[in-house]
Amino acid sequence: MAAVCLIVTAAVTAPFFFVGRLALELEIAAALSLAVALIAGLLARRLDRREADRLAAQRRVHEDLADADRKYRDLTDSLPLVTWIYAVGDRNDTRLVSPQIEPKLGYPSDQWNGELLARILHPDDRDRVLDEIARANENGTPFETEYRVLARNGEVVWLREHATTIARRDGRPLFGESFLVDIGERKRAEKECDRLVAAERAAGAETTERQGRLDLLREIAEAAASLDYKAAIERTAALVVRDFGDWCLVDLAEEGAPLKRLAVARAEPRSAETDGAPAQEPDDTVRSVVASGGTPQVVPPLGARSNGQDPGGFLAGIDPSTVICCPLRARGRSLGAITVARTTREQAYGADDLALVEDIAGRIALAVDRARLYAEVEQRADAARVLAHVADGVLLLDRSGTVRLWNPAAEGITAIRAGDIVGRAAADAIPGWQEAVDSVPIAATPDPGHPEVVIPIETERGERWIAIAGVQFFGGTVYAFRDMTDVRQLEELKASFIATASHELRTPLAAVYGAAQTLLRHDFALDEGGRDRFVSLIADESERLGRIVNEILLASQLDAGRLDLQAEPFAASELVDRVVEATRAYAPPGVHVEGRVPDDLPLVEADRDKVRQVLVNLVENAIKYSPDGGRVELGVEAHEENVLFHVRDEGLGIPAEEQSRVFEKFYRVDPHMTRGVGGTGLGLYICNELVSRMGGHIWLESKAGEGSTFLFELPAAAPIAAPRPAELGPRSENVST
Repeated sequence: MAAVCLIVTAAVTAPFFFVGRLALELEIAAALSLAVALIAGLLARRLDRREADRLAAQRRVHEDLADADRKYRDLTDSLPLVTWIYAVGDRNDTRLVSPQIEPKLGYPSDQWNGELLARILHPDDRDRVLDEIARANENGTPFETEYRVLARNGEVVWLREHATTIARRDGRPLFGESFLVDIGERKRAEKECDRLVAAERAAGAETTERQGRLDLLREIAEAAASLDYKAAIERTAALVVRDFGDWCLVDLAEEGAPLKRLAVARAEPRSAETDGAPAQEPDDTVRSVVASGGTPQVVPPLGARSNGQDPGGFLAGIDPSTVICCPLRARGRSLGAITVARTTREQAYGADDLALVEDIAGRIALAVDRARLYAEVEQRADAARVLAHVADGVLLLDRSGTVRLWNPAAEGITAIRAGDIVGRAAADAIPGWQEAVDSVPIAATPDPGHPEVVIPIETERGERWIAIAGVQFFGGTVYAFRDMTDVRQLEELKASFIATASHELRTPLAAVYGAAQTLLRHDFALDEGGRDRFVSLIADESERLGRIVNEILLASQLDAGRLDLQAEPFAASELVDRVVEATRAYAPPGVHVEGRVPDDLPLVEADRDKVRQVLVNLVENAIKYSPDGGRVELGVEAHEENVLFHVRDEGLGIPAEEQSRVFEKFYRVDPHMTRGVGGTGLGLYICNELVSRMGGHIWLESKAGEGSTFLFELPAAAPIAAPRPAELGPRSENVST
């Protein structure tokens, strides 16, 4: 443009170059025009360059926005949650929702909005959640809530929603954003944790109840130690109504006299009730229990334990809701009966309550019998004849310490014959007597309630534990003792079982609790695999807990005689194959489970489920006692008129001195778990009881370090006779008659 202006100006002004002042002015005008043109050209070029730069910058911004949007979508699509973007204040205007919404809830992304969410909300959560959303929209504040929704397939899904509003830098809202997180695993873990806590509380309550009953028995035992049995019975009745019943009545028959009501105790009334009172004389129902020869009566009845009497016949004067009437028996004779009743509508007495009352009845009967025998000793000069029938051992020492009396019960307890001890010093004739005598309590008079001590003595049959106490009189000292060896062994077994069960239960409980606590933590995030591992751990350990509890419950049912068995013919080969297939699934590495089943096996006549349980217990036992691996063989074969099963392993084996005890309750070959072998000590006991009750026999063959073989046989089913040819022909007309 500048060049064109210069040329035009020169052409116009050239003719007038030499024409006076006018020509000069034109020359000046031309020069100014040229300068303006040059300036205009420069400005136009600069403006074009700025516009080009602006367009390039705008393109870069659009490219950056597109790249950021792509990265944002990639991020939201990879997160283990649903990202939902919608218009401000309008959740029905969905701008973006991540594709995870369809696999979680079954609804495609293009259908998702606030209206759909409100429609699929769980009815129990709908009003609360919609109210929270409305308040958040009204106040413009973020909110966080948890709720349930119904997925498209009908399942209930737990979600946690974090909702907020995204704003510009100047504070103007851009859009609403929500994150939907599936918290179903956490809710299931919380539910399982609550269940375990409830089970723990129930176990604690049961333990407290059992401890209370043990304390009751201890106090009753202290009262029953008295020679004044009437005072002991009154004390026992008062203790029973303190925690166990609303009424306790004891009826006793003196020697050669009819049954008489000796003690009546009543608990404090818990509510407004009629002031009823039992009869002064024993009811006919109580008399029938005493005459029944030892069968207790329970109302409501406990199946076979009920003797079929009319429940309304017991204590009609007080209208009880549940009653236990148990006879008092000593040395094969019925001495009377104890009746315990509840008048309030509480839980009816059960098998455990009956066992407690039977134990109390035994202690009362023993106290009565012992007191009567001591009375006979005082009344009759021929003490030896009376003491021959005492269940407790009696030792009479004169003032010099020489044995003057050693009754038959003492012979039976200590295996020391009277001929070897009478006339000799007790310190010489009784092993360990000199060391133990100083600890035995000696009473000056046969007053009730004097204590006794439990001491060990050495006999030909090994160490025996006796509970002993003495009474001093002018001619010397009388010691009465009873054998507590079996009771002590039982207490040791119970203590060992409690310790073992506690250990076995504590390990899975700790694992479940730790995994649940980890899942509940918010200070670090777990990936999907981590959550699956913890949930699988909770499931596995819960199954382990269930197996331990089922073993304990089954052993309890066997002891109480409440297990029903159904005998039916079934194929042993099919059962063995199924057990082998099932146990292979969880056998540890290095242990190979194999089956050996011949052809033409007869059917087994037994309870199929219980036989399977025996086989599973034996295979699991074989795997457990094969810590170094090896082969476990499960086989079956015909044996005479029976079917013989065996489970053989190559594990630790069982020493010969322990093989006779492996089927005892609570007994374990490896009690200290020196080889990492745990267990409750109930598995082989359960196997032995089940096989015996199905008419079979179980035994073992083993050598320490060379493995074990457990064998049991069950009766075979009777073969079905083939029909004769005549029976296969057409039926005659008179067959129906």
